[in-house]
Amino acid sequence: MATKLHKSESRLLEQARTGISNAKSEPMIKSALNEVGITDEQLSEGDSLYQQAFYLWEENKKEDAETSQASRSYKASYDELENLFKMHREKAKLFFERDPQVLVDLNVKGAFPIQYNAFFDQVHLFYNAIKTNPSLLKKVQPLKITELEVDLALNQLAELKTKRSVLDKEKAESQQMTKSKNSALIALDDWMDNFHKKARVALYDQPQLLEALGIFVRS
Repeated sequence: MATKLHKSESRLLEQARTGISNAKSEPMIKSALNEVGITDEQLSEGDSLYQQAFYLWEENKKEDAETSQASRSYKASYDELENLFKMHREKAKLFFERDPQVLVDLNVKGAFPIQYNAFFDQVHLFYNAIKTNPSLLKKVQPLKITELEVDLALNQLAELKTKRSVLDKEKAESQQMTKSKNSALIALDDWMDNFHKKARVALYDQPQLLEALGIFVRS
């Protein structure tokens, strides 16, 4: 059995739908195919493979759409919080340049976090330090970092973490559905390859019937 498709998914599905449907409904085709061993039972097997592949193909499209939606929502929230944190962080580094202990308390030493998990950690440490330390809260007042803004930032972080969890879940589901879809399509493609070869023998002198099965015949 092949391990990958050599044609588009939509083309394979349409060829299978047309070929199996006409093979089951056209008496002349059905009779000729039966002579080369393609029985009603085998056509039912092919139809089941098609139905399963088409169902998984549709479900995979839905999962991909849900993943894209979750990704857009997550990115929008991430960008919003990142911009806020970057502004507060840069102000703090400038304002407390000569007060290194405050910078330590705010956890703003080093480069700006690039990885999302490091970003989550630094955002939490920064705003939670202010929230739990009245003295620190008073010191950042000139930066216009209020208690309300701190609470809002921490709430944004909590929502962002939830969106990240949703995104990771959607990605995992989409990847699993893609694997299932690919396996179903490869099984269908293998069945169709055998079907087409036998059909070419059964209808060798009747190219118009081969075309009814979706098999191109050179003139």
